[in-house]
Amino acid sequence: MKVFGTANAEKYVSQKWTTNGPADTLSGPKWSAAVQIEGARPRRGALKDGYLAKLPELILKANGDLPSVLDSAIWYYRSKDLEETFGPVTDLASLRESLCNGLIGELGLTDDEMNVIFDRTANAFDGMELTGVLQETAAAPQDYLPDLQMGTGNLPELVGSFVGLAGRENVGLHVSAPLFLRFAAALGSKRFLILSGLAGSGKTKLAQAFSRWLAPATEDVESAAHLVIPVGADWTGSDAILGYPDGLDPKRYVTRPALDLIQRAAEAEADGTPHFLILDEMNLSHVERYFADLLSLIESGDSTELYRRESPTPEWDGLRSGVAPTFRLPSNLFIIGTVNVDETTYMFSPKVLDRANVIEFRVEREDLVRFLAAPRRPDLDAFNAEGYNQGYGQSFVAESDKELTVPEGVATLFAAETLLFFDLLGEHNAEFGFRVANEAARFMHFYQVLAGKDVTSVDWFNAAMDAVVVQKLLPKLHGSRTKLEGLLWAMAFACGAERGATTPAEFLAECKKAGKAENEASHSPEAVAKELLAKNATARYPLSFGKLLRMYRKLIRDQFVTFAEA
Repeated sequence: MKVFGTANAEKYVSQKWTTNGPADTLSGPKWSAAVQIEGARPRRGALKDGYLAKLPELILKANGDLPSVLDSAIWYYRSKDLEETFGPVTDLASLRESLCNGLIGELGLTDDEMNVIFDRTANAFDGMELTGVLQETAAAPQDYLPDLQMGTGNLPELVGSFVGLAGRENVGLHVSAPLFLRFAAALGSKRFLILSGLAGSGKTKLAQAFSRWLAPATEDVESAAHLVIPVGADWTGSDAILGYPDGLDPKRYVTRPALDLIQRAAEAEADGTPHFLILDEMNLSHVERYFADLLSLIESGDSTELYRRESPTPEWDGLRSGVAPTFRLPSNLFIIGTVNVDETTYMFSPKVLDRANVIEFRVEREDLVRFLAAPRRPDLDAFNAEGYNQGYGQSFVAESDKELTVPEGVATLFAAETLLFFDLLGEHNAEFGFRVANEAARFMHFYQVLAGKDVTSVDWFNAAMDAVVVQKLLPKLHGSRTKLEGLLWAMAFACGAERGATTPAEFLAECKKAGKAENEASHSPEAVAKELLAKNATARYPLSFGKLLRMYRKLIRDQFVTFAEA
């Protein structure tokens, strides 16, 4: 059998080692009766119950040639340092014995199983010298997978590749393709993303999985390209992230794990290796107090001063150990913050929300039903990339660093819809500025690329614009019924009501009429929802309309509403 694809396979799908196409691969349909895949890495497979009855038939269909146990052992230990694993290697006979016995022991195979599965006599080392067998370093993936395309970085494949891995039964990360598309497009368009919503809904897990999958794997925490930092309730300044000068030792700067990660990202900036800083539960403390410096750097791209350099002396250059006097955020650093909303947390101010996309996580009943069918914690180790996803990472960084504009096919539509919402928000003194418009335009570009759409197509526009409204425009809305009721009516009408043959000017007038919050029978959010239900129709922007409806209902009930709590 072709274990994980070979040079003469009819088809090889790169980046997918355990599901790479041909029927005679380990995970192909021919072997599904006897083999189950348990993880993202090639060797994470297992034999199903009753496999002994299935394997002889399968092997006979494979021309009767049993795979060599030595060949299989060589594959199994292909990326291991053999001397670290088995001790000093002095001759081929002892190496063969160590490899075969190691494979048998680690897989727990019995003699009966070995006789069915393997040829125990074939010796790939015949006629070879020890120096011709061993090499100085462990094999790279492309050395033992000749068809593996390293680093193609084809961004339209990124969403399907990640969601496919996440959805495997043994991985257990529940994330839909539309949600992940919004997540990846938002992070690419702006390197600061906020994930908000219900506690335990998968915000942190998704951030961890994506960062592990896109960044190079390492077992050394001090060199990792991704880091999760729980925000403390006592964070009153930037010291917890950027460190501080040692007050007792003028030659020392006390760094923090977040600053260490930023410095590692700066070192890897030239080759485009992505790094991820995940701030968990950002609103346990006032964000403006500990995150203000980074917010400014995210926007400006400038440097900031960490400490003032002392006057040099013959014995000392005036610098503090650990970090340079100034630093900036490298272009390959992505910051993801998670937010849980309850009575113990602080709300974000509009100036923070204005600088990020905010993606809300919700758990619907059908999501819980699907989870309860096979409840388990996600296996985040399955997302640890061993080199084959770095192409995606480098392409993702390179694309996010470009000056981007709206794809030509939807440029006119985007301008018209952006002006519509600007006018409606402006009627209630809640208009947005150039930053939001620019980031929305960048989001449209990333959405089109990651969705694999042609730049001249328009069929994806409504879904992307819906995401812009719910992620960039609605999060800043909060206040009393007196302040917000008319605005929610206007926005809900714009997102949900049928436009028919009305001109943009006529539809804007209708939206403004709704914004007066007077005619509940025809212009209220509930009236729009009722009309859609009667016609078995969906809103033009269903995510945004659904959120506005929830906000409106809470506003009526409590006389006050915020985006996060609705």
